[in-house]
Amino acid sequence: MKTIVISNRKGGSAKTTTAVNIASGLAKHGSVLLLDFDTQGHASIGVGCEPNEDLGVHSIFLGKTLSETFMPTVHENLTLSPALAYFDVYEYSDLRGVLKNRFKKEKIADFFDYCVIDTPPTFDGLLKNSLEVADSVVIPFVPHHLGVVAVGQMLRALLQSARATEREIADVSILPVMYNPHINEHKESLNKVKTSFGEAKLLSPIGVDIKLAQQFESGRPIILEARRSKGYKDYNKCVEELLQRL
Repeated sequence: MKTIVISNRKGGSAKTTTAVNIASGLAKHGSVLLLDFDTQGHASIGVGCEPNEDLGVHSIFLGKTLSETFMPTVHENLTLSPALAYFDVYEYSDLRGVLKNRFKKEKIADFFDYCVIDTPPTFDGLLKNSLEVADSVVIPFVPHHLGVVAVGQMLRALLQSARATEREIADVSILPVMYNPHINEHKESLNKVKTSFGEAKLLSPIGVDIKLAQQFESGRPIILEARRSKGYKDYNKCVEELLQRL
């Protein structure tokens, strides 16, 4: 099983939009587990479900198993562990290794080809648990100055996590989102990322498409739609490129 963490410590970077579309796109190629680690629960909504107030992925920190939180979604190959609404990570002093141990004890890798984790925009115990199991990290960013700064901050967080857990740093892919090639700032920011972090890390950009915002109302990721919108084409290309890297 390959585990892909979708993360950016900066909010408003289309992290959840990216998580649900990558998870749904991978579901066309194998069985996928989507973990909604952001307590807002937007990834759950994005695949036709709702955050749960009684049982969800965060319940593993309360002694529950991961598998008892599983539920079906809009795609037969995509299983969701929804967010546990109102879970407060700051009530707990030490959450290290919990997700990693659940993966191992429940042999999660025997049941899924891919796992996608949507993380909160904070460097807390939830993100650290996610990075402990990551094979790949996708960093979506809006191409402007603060977006570029956030990419650098996220890469430093990855390095810090790898050192703390004494494991190799996960493979990194940087994904420009809401990209408009006619805006000079977008082009300049993309060039800064290439220069600072390496062109090889960049995935093809996701352009502006209002349907990407509307998909949450329908609870069906745009990548599963029959109509070929720009968002559909861009995220399909993203998944194809990501598969080549896994």
